[in-house]
Amino acid sequence: MRIRKLDTHNPRDVRKFVRFPLQLYKGNPCFCPALESEVRGALDRQKHPFYKHSYADFFLAESEGDVIGRIAAVHNTRHNEYRQVKTAFFWAFDVVNDFQAAEGLFEAVFAWARARDRETVLGPRGLTGSDAAGVLVEGFDQRAVMGAPYNYPYYDPFLQKLGFQKLTDHLSGYVSAHSELPPRFFDIAKKIQARRGYQVKHFATKYEMRQWTPRVIDVHEAAFAGTHEFHPDTPEEMQRVADGLIAIADPRLIKLVLKGDEVIGFGLCYPDLSDALRRSKGRLFPFGWWHLQREFKQSKWLMANGVGMLPAYQNLGGNTLLYTEIWKSVQAMNRFEHVDVVQVNETNFKSRSDMESLGVKWVKRHRSYTRQL
Repeated sequence: MRIRKLDTHNPRDVRKFVRFPLQLYKGNPCFCPALESEVRGALDRQKHPFYKHSYADFFLAESEGDVIGRIAAVHNTRHNEYRQVKTAFFWAFDVVNDFQAAEGLFEAVFAWARARDRETVLGPRGLTGSDAAGVLVEGFDQRAVMGAPYNYPYYDPFLQKLGFQKLTDHLSGYVSAHSELPPRFFDIAKKIQARRGYQVKHFATKYEMRQWTPRVIDVHEAAFAGTHEFHPDTPEEMQRVADGLIAIADPRLIKLVLKGDEVIGFGLCYPDLSDALRRSKGRLFPFGWWHLQREFKQSKWLMANGVGMLPAYQNLGGNTLLYTEIWKSVQAMNRFEHVDVVQVNETNFKSRSDMESLGVKWVKRHRSYTRQL
């Protein structure tokens, strides 16, 4: 076995890194591949905005010419400056059931981090704060939605053996799209609108969504500034994330809360396209785009993965207004059967309580880790 650093300018090396998960999880119906173009984009040092302020390297574990593992080592300058820490991230970790291979990959990350005077390693964490994070530790028999990590059960024991400790967990769960919201939600929403003068912004087109994107980005940054390991992404990074979300969005499922002319909150739901990604193996060509377009129109699964309010308006009923308006749109569309609520931090007790009141049953748990060097 050997561990080597990836040459990101070598198409063959990039292809090995990008496609290893397809080999590792072949035949596993729960695994959902990432969109290949997105992973390739993360390795593109010329185009991805992350590399304008920070850097990353990528490693492969190989045995007899075959890839048996991969990992990324990330130094995010903005994260370290914002939080005043000396931290490196690990990301894109996948490995066969061989502890020696996992150990070799992480030793490469540890050496990389020490050479850059880092004191801790945290992860899994991607190039931007919006990249999906965590190692699956519960729910291995549950289907992964697009963008959510999936892995085998041996990952957590490997990480513990390597000296990692739990940092935090994120919970995901299901609720039937045919469920009825408790009547009190609608009563609260009606009273909140009348008492506080809130208005709900609905969308009809993606063009209209793009016009509001800069204002929503500002709310997102302020709403999540106090959350787990937050750091502000650059405007270019946030725009890249927003463009990706708008590409898969149905405008009817995106809602804003306004106070006068000010955007004070947002709620985001998306058709889950993971079955299309499974069929296309994450590739757009030659027929992946067709599978994605078809799934966008026919998917029975809905992802709910973003509700945020400006700090000054939190716990004042705006969340309830968002839930009721999104639910009205879901019912009016009369298409979805399942809602997958994605990655709620276990320490976000208000959001957890809201989701449980809506009938969400938690079935998946993703863990983030930390380790001193």
